[in-house]
Amino acid sequence: MRPYHDIGGSRAGPVKPDKPKDPIFEYSWHKRVLGLTVASGAMGAWSIDTLRFRRETLPKEDYQSYTYYEKWLVALNNLFVSRGFVDLEEIENGVYDKIRQPLNPKTLRANAVPSMLATGAKASRPSSGTPTLFIGEKVQTKRPSDTLLQSPGHTMLPHYAAGKTGVILFYHGHHVLPNSNAHFLGENPEPLYSVEFSSEDLWISAEPGDSVIVDCWESYLEPKL
Repeated sequence: MRPYHDIGGSRAGPVKPDKPKDPIFEYSWHKRVLGLTVASGAMGAWSIDTLRFRRETLPKEDYQSYTYYEKWLVALNNLFVSRGFVDLEEIENGVYDKIRQPLNPKTLRANAVPSMLATGAKASRPSSGTPTLFIGEKVQTKRPSDTLLQSPGHTMLPHYAAGKTGVILFYHGHHVLPNSNAHFLGENPEPLYSVEFSSEDLWISAEPGDSVIVDCWESYLEPKL
């Protein structure tokens, strides 16, 4: 079954295009939520994959009713509490208890933000083995549930590409495996490939000749015999 957070390829309503002079953030608090997310990530207490998992496992009613940055904020609150950085009383009262919860020594300071953003956080890792698939090979994706390391789990394999046949276009080297990294089970780097699928194989209403390219870790794929 398609998880409620996995909506890629689903029919949607009208799309409102951005205009050149539109503000980057619709509301000022959106900017603050993004800042909190980036700053808290600098503590190294969780990964970007953990954050994604926390958002996609919000209760269904909340996930479907919250706006984009509301999902970010609620998931971040839940993560802060579960990791012991704040407690519910502090969140409810809006007061930070410096005695019970001293400031983390890895807190990102304002003067360190430009260099941190310029450096980024790469997910590529040194190759630890030989890839088993090759460019030009025909492959088939697994079901997303077959790529999970635990239940409920996190995967970057979209439902619309599950069980489909494609061709490997690129090999990107070894990258951190989100399926394990989201759950503090280690980075477990795997070969990462770009796989091209015919749009007509994915959607009935696709334009002939169109294609979709999906980045897939090796454990998402099987050779198509």
